Amino acid sequence: MQFLCRVNVLLILILFSYSAFAVDPRLNWNTIESKNFYIHYADGYESLAQKTANLAEQAHKKLQKKFNWQPKDKTHLVVSDETDSANGFATPINFNKSVLFVAPPDSANSLEDFDNWLETLITHEYTHILHLDKASGVVEMMRGIFGRQFLFFPNAYQPGWLVEGLSTFYETDIEKGIGRGQSTIFKMMMRTEVENGIKPVSQVNLPIRSWPMGTVSYLYGVNFYQFLHETYGEQGVADLIDNYSDNIIPFRINSNAQSVLNKDIDELWEAFSVWLKQRYQAEITVHKNSGIVEGKKISDLGYNTGPVEIKSQQGVYFVAGGAFDHTKLMQRVDGESRFVAELSRGATINYHEKSGVLVVQKDFCDEYNKNGDIYIVKNEGVEALTKCGRYRTAAWSADGESIFAVKVSKGQSTLQHLSKQGEIMKILWQGNETDIVSQIKTSPDGKFILAAVFRKEHGWNIEEFDLVNAQWLPITDDWVIDMYPSYSDNGQSVLFSSERTGRYQIYRYQKLTKSMRQLTNVVSGAFNPIEFSAQSPLFYVGYNHNGRDIYQLDDPGFGAPTIEKNNITTEKKSVEMPVSKTQTSKAKKYSAFASLDPRWWLPIIVVGEDRSELGFTTSASDALGVHSYQLNLAYDTKNSWPLGSISYAYTNRFAMGYQRSMDLYRFETGELALSRKIEDMFISLGYSDLGVEASTRYQLGVVVSKGSDEGGGLGVSSLGESSQGVPTQGVPSQVNTEDSLLGAAIIFNNTQNYPRSISQSDGRNIRVLVETSEVLHSSFSGEVYTLDWREYLHLGQQHVIAARFVQGWGTQQPQLFRLGGETGEFNVFSLLEPISEPLFNKRDYALRGYAEGLPQLAGRRMQLATLEWRFPGSLIERGFMSPPLGIIQWSGALFAETGAAYEESADDYYSSVGFELQAEVNLFYGLTSRMRLGFANGLDSDIGEPRMYFSLGAAF
Repeated sequence: MQFLCRVNVLLILILFSYSAFAVDPRLNWNTIESKNFYIHYADGYESLAQKTANLAEQAHKKLQKKFNWQPKDKTHLVVSDETDSANGFATPINFNKSVLFVAPPDSANSLEDFDNWLETLITHEYTHILHLDKASGVVEMMRGIFGRQFLFFPNAYQPGWLVEGLSTFYETDIEKGIGRGQSTIFKMMMRTEVENGIKPVSQVNLPIRSWPMGTVSYLYGVNFYQFLHETYGEQGVADLIDNYSDNIIPFRINSNAQSVLNKDIDELWEAFSVWLKQRYQAEITVHKNSGIVEGKKISDLGYNTGPVEIKSQQGVYFVAGGAFDHTKLMQRVDGESRFVAELSRGATINYHEKSGVLVVQKDFCDEYNKNGDIYIVKNEGVEALTKCGRYRTAAWSADGESIFAVKVSKGQSTLQHLSKQGEIMKILWQGNETDIVSQIKTSPDGKFILAAVFRKEHGWNIEEFDLVNAQWLPITDDWVIDMYPSYSDNGQSVLFSSERTGRYQIYRYQKLTKSMRQLTNVVSGAFNPIEFSAQSPLFYVGYNHNGRDIYQLDDPGFGAPTIEKNNITTEKKSVEMPVSKTQTSKAKKYSAFASLDPRWWLPIIVVGEDRSELGFTTSASDALGVHSYQLNLAYDTKNSWPLGSISYAYTNRFAMGYQRSMDLYRFETGELALSRKIEDMFISLGYSDLGVEASTRYQLGVVVSKGSDEGGGLGVSSLGESSQGVPTQGVPSQVNTEDSLLGAAIIFNNTQNYPRSISQSDGRNIRVLVETSEVLHSSFSGEVYTLDWREYLHLGQQHVIAARFVQGWGTQQPQLFRLGGETGEFNVFSLLEPISEPLFNKRDYALRGYAEGLPQLAGRRMQLATLEWRFPGSLIERGFMSPPLGIIQWSGALFAETGAAYEESADDYYSSVGFELQAEVNLFYGLTSRMRLGFANGLDSDIGEPRMYFSLGAAF
């Protein structure tokens, strides 16, 4: 039962680990209530909080009927503006809660098709709440007994495409023309999937690394539910949810589908694949026969490559965002591409021939806020011009002496004029909470700013901002998505990408004649057009089966008829009804205590010859995710002693805990001699200087462990007999111990993982620790200094050279270092601890090819060096529906290592060589870990030996 408790808590953290992320606790937080919701928001967000309440109650009214489910308690909604990325998440653990990131989408990345971003976001996340919260039958009864315990949320035990697909299905409104289920981007992506082979369900079940990684659950999921709706009707979808909501045995996905629809998932997927082909294949064929006009692919990186920016008539800059390497700024001239600088994922660029390349990319402002800032490229790197600026897009002025930029805060776009050094000179315009300005460019004459602008009830259009009159002038005004504008022909024409034909194509708008012409007729989609003039090549970002790449079209002269200005405007698809204002309570200061009471528990039952433990385990966190605690209490009735643990954490700043356990000692005859009480306590303080490219963690900790005889058992007499007169071999005398340690650590980490990495691929992780047993009373004495340096060298593609050096140095009589064994450093249960990474009091280090516990490999000082070549195997991406187990990819490693443990100086080093086969294994559709099967040969003739091993986690 204890094991089940720990596994259960682990599942909570696996599938809902993001729910632990805290918002910024330094802000002044408030709460208002509506009929079905608590809305938590910081000072200054009152308007957004009321809007959230209005839209949430509207979503509840619409969705509650579809799920036929009313949550017992109100749902907590957290209005968060700590990130400049459009997103959100929901969890039913402890209580129903959703965090809503109010920053709106500002590009065609699949989230662009909405009429009100906050409405779409709330609809999606509240669908999760109702879906995951719903329970009936035995499950509902068990939840009534044990509370909101994760075992009793059956709908959470499903693959991501069934969970995310349902929310994407309900966010979609065909009549209004909003949501990913009808978006041109998702249709483009699914057409490409159909052309290149529909993925099997055994692949879609997993968090795949192949394209379209990160989107596959939403893409296949929403199409699957549309297939179910069309084939079995709305009731079929509802029945599938209802029937699984009383499922006490997890992962019974196939039997659920079989009982409701008379087909298991494999059979449904086969029918779904036929449905997809029927839906898209004819359209694909017709379009290919219409005369394809598309450029030549000049990059072959795929994934998130782009955008592209013109440099000269024949040259461009572009962002290389492939699967195997760091995101980079590349320059392409005369058919050759060369490296310019490393960028962060999602970076956008703007070029001026005199001032260089301007970059907007996101980085951490502090521990809680991740914002967009403006940088300039210098010396194969970037230099920040702003800090915590919250900028989403920026462009040089015509003369290159200043910068125009759009800042988004509290959901509002502000157009600003900055100096060349990034200082604000003037606010040019500020929009309301629904206006979005993105992708700006400056006209060559310096009089206008070109942008993609979203306006409620107008959608995305191309507009120019008149810098003289400070007003926006529409170029397009239609209810289709127009994005990615740029100037051409010295500002006389405007290029942009539009979905008006059902595919994103490139158009040229002539300002003089107020007419436009379609330039491309690509199969998939074309974005980010840029050219020097109509006589020079057209460059754009095109979509393909491997993601996005840069394309060059030398003769953009597609024969589509010219579209006059009076034919550009189209009607809105439907008239939006105004959202009524919801009655809310008077605002009050946020109280963490209002949501910190425990909402679930599980019994602890351990019955054996020596123990009979009865107790319970529970945990809780507050609505903002700032405070959390875990409690385990038990009483051993056989030995009459209490056991348990309690821990508390405040974000990632502070943690403390206490644990009481018992060690049992026996005579050689097997009789119980005595019990020993072990009490462990820790306090940890930390601060993180976070960055996208590199971060530093500062940690201070106190660890205290006390051991004392508790009595019990038979006791030991001086004559070597038990208290009952049974002859025995005596148990060694046990003295009271108190091992106290004060430690400080600095951890620097700039290692990089790329979409297809088999391990950390670049950079280094350096840990420096200082620990002392002198400050507090301890059975040990002296100090311990540890340097742990791990270096990763990317050789290209997935090949990596990994090296590690560890030096441990103890003074006086510290707890000894011990080498040996093959156990990796990752412990699956370490995720359960408030501080998950083992730092202090770590004395055991693996030395493959040697057994653990050898006296030759123990000492107060030690050195360890490892060198590995890690190489790729193959991408597999296949798994079972039930049991929920899959393998993503396998790889291998050849290694050599050597180490020594000693008192004064290292005289004898013990070395080994070996190889490992490693597999990234996925459990429960959500947890991915590395498993190792290895062979190590200890080269020392006395204590080395050939050893086979299997373990969870990498060597380092």
